[in-house]
Amino acid sequence: MLKKLSIQQFVIIDKLEINFQPSLTILTGETGAGKSILLGAMGLILGEPSKPEAIRQGSDEAVIEALFAPSRDQLVWKFLMEQGLVKESDTEFLIHRTITTDGREDIRFNGKPIERELLEEIGTFLVEIHGQFANQNLTNPANQLKWLDLSGDFPPEVFKNVADALHNVHRYTKELEEEKIFLARHKGLAGRKVEALIRKFNKIGMKKDFNEEIKAEYDVLLRAKETSEAFQRILGQLIAGNGVVVSLSTANRTLASQKNLDNEKMVDLTRFLAASLDNARKAVDEMNRIIPEYEIDTDPIYRCEKILAILDEISRETKVPFEGLSDLYEETDEKYQRMRNGRERLAELQDLLIGAKNDYRHHAHILTEKRIVAGKALSEAITAELPPLKLMKAEFDVLVEEKPDIEWTDRGFNEVTFIARMNPGTPFSPIAKTASGGEMARMVLALKVILQKVQTTPTLIFDEVDTGIGGPAAAAVGERIAQLADNTQVLVITHSPQVASRGHQHLHVSKKTDGMTTTSTVSTLSPEERIDEISRMLAGDTLTAESKAAAKSLIDEALAAAKLRQQKSGKE
Repeated sequence: MLKKLSIQQFVIIDKLEINFQPSLTILTGETGAGKSILLGAMGLILGEPSKPEAIRQGSDEAVIEALFAPSRDQLVWKFLMEQGLVKESDTEFLIHRTITTDGREDIRFNGKPIERELLEEIGTFLVEIHGQFANQNLTNPANQLKWLDLSGDFPPEVFKNVADALHNVHRYTKELEEEKIFLARHKGLAGRKVEALIRKFNKIGMKKDFNEEIKAEYDVLLRAKETSEAFQRILGQLIAGNGVVVSLSTANRTLASQKNLDNEKMVDLTRFLAASLDNARKAVDEMNRIIPEYEIDTDPIYRCEKILAILDEISRETKVPFEGLSDLYEETDEKYQRMRNGRERLAELQDLLIGAKNDYRHHAHILTEKRIVAGKALSEAITAELPPLKLMKAEFDVLVEEKPDIEWTDRGFNEVTFIARMNPGTPFSPIAKTASGGEMARMVLALKVILQKVQTTPTLIFDEVDTGIGGPAAAAVGERIAQLADNTQVLVITHSPQVASRGHQHLHVSKKTDGMTTTSTVSTLSPEERIDEISRMLAGDTLTAESKAAAKSLIDEALAAAKLRQQKSGKE
């Protein structure tokens, strides 16, 4: 609901703050006092384009703020969450808009700057304005479709089936187009390059991560080869002509031939040389034993080197690092398979697309049939509401047409038009061409009464929907507005005492002038002031006991009607 509206330096408003009640608020006052100015301020809060000339004369800027506190089940909260503008714990939010004489403006949501287009989108969730000159909501085809669907209360799967089918249509359309583009791009030189590259990959048995595996295998083989070669060198160093064994044998013989040396001094040296020779011979034996275990087959090494050479060649040609060759292979193989199976895949996608389109048409047609039934029921219900609203001979109807050639949407391919005729025998026409502004406003009122249980906008504003009617017709308008206000916040600008008497809050708009400037003000009427205001609406500026009694009688009747509605709805 709208909790508070603050306006500064706007048209003839100096500074104004209005606190609103959650039910029915009545705004009355003399013509030109500023009621339409309040609507203009609301329009800016809801995202309408600004006009610098609306700034109060003598001021550089106008500032408008509105505090909203919709119930958490209202759709606006879901939208605001998606936009990242609110948190789960939020219960209200402030919209601020400043316009300046040089055309600049500042729009903020809870202090955060936003664009006007986003504000306009937010506004569609918050307030609907209906009146003689504000019936775009009723004539908007999108709204007509939305209201028809609300009246039908269709099961969710009806829309889900249509949306799912459309998703598949879009999916297969996109895939088919992408496949055609791919095949066209790989028809000539590009295709031959793919074929040449995949042949190189296939020549070496390429697979996922094969480049890393072959490199790791090559590293292991090289280390084994190096070990084998090291053992061979060690063995050679032991047994070669000038190797360790020969040298130690020669040293032992030389030492033994020295007869003139002291035998005691030779004992240790002889023992050491003999032990060394023995250990060397044991080392030779051990080397001869283990060398066969480390003998390496060079064929795997040559195989790895050939593969790595081809991979290095591919890396140079494609400018893809060695580490990325596995991904390159998978991409190339996928392209190659798509090229090979292109015709079959195109045929498959075309069949899938045809099936998805047929599926969409089927489910969209089911939705059409349900809308036709709902349209008939809505037409009958609204037409029955019109006579009490001084539209005695008017008839309302809903035209539901299938337009399969227009843009398909997740809500089907229907074109819904609200049509009416004001007199029997005349043709039905779109209501924008048939009904006057006031008549359309009363049709909106009838529609809202029918749809009040599924009303999705938390605040409704009716601007002089009672123009041109009085007596029982005005009372009927007032009663229906009061019915709406039992479940929805409603603001009504009215000149009808029968409508004004239904309000829970009564605001009076007036203006004063000092000869130089004119200022509009709004005051909340007390119960006594309210009786006086309705009395003036009945009999003019001169208050009489009779007019005040008549005003009080209207208020009492409104209270009795409200009590009766509460009893019918089970309220206390």
